Amino acid sequence: MPFTTLEQFVLLGTVLIGGWLLGYASAPNAAKWKRRLRTQSERFTAFQAEAKDRLRAANQRASDLHSDLEAVRADHAEAERTIASLRAAAAVPPEAETPRQGWFTRAD
Repeated sequence: MPFTTLEQFVLLGTVLIGGWLLGYASAPNAAKWKRRLRTQSERFTAFQAEAKDRLRAANQRASDLHSDLEAVRADHAEAERTIASLRAAAAVPPEAETPRQGWFTRAD
């Protein structure tokens, strides 16, 4: 057994109490950690609020773009109908054309 005498037990107790006191003296202050935790929590809350705002703005932008796309599609469909009606009006049957007289054809 390593500790057999009363002096050794007293020395062991003294070292134990000294270690506790040294640990207590060198331990970080709890208020500092509470303050750091509070600031970290506030920063996280601010980040979360900012992320929600950015997501809300992105969703609003997406819905605006979607409505713009629908308007452009409607305009495109109207333009296609106009083009089709103009092509139908221009597609009159060709008249009997007379053959052209070119530069190198002989006039008989």
